[in-house]
Amino acid sequence: MGEGSRVKKVVSSVVVGVLTGLFYYFVYVILLPTLFSKIFPDAEVLETPILWLLAFALFTGIGLANSLLREHPISLPLRLLSKVLGALIVLTLLNFGVVRGEVFMEGTVIEYSMDISLPLYAVILFSMLMFP
Repeated sequence: MGEGSRVKKVVSSVVVGVLTGLFYYFVYVILLPTLFSKIFPDAEVLETPILWLLAFALFTGIGLANSLLREHPISLPLRLLSKVLGALIVLTLLNFGVVRGEVFMEGTVIEYSMDISLPLYAVILFSMLMFP
């Protein structure tokens, strides 16, 4: 195997790893919280830029390591780690599935709390099983 072919293989692995990390970032940090905030408009979505930056760095780093170590036995735990981190980030962003709010009716304030964790867990499980 020539030097040029090794460099191409490493560069392609790096590109695939970064794209995989971006894909996980998009699904778990952008898509799923946006989907749940559209379905449940009163859901509190924690919008912290430091969490977004940390998630971006983690997903990109794990995707890169997974891609570079594709033939090594540690690649499967890295893939599982990125999915578990994604689930944890979605749960954190969506307040672990607890929707709270206030409704004004006839001059009174009615506070409510609703637990949507079961559908949230179902969507997270579906995303963990369906995405590579």
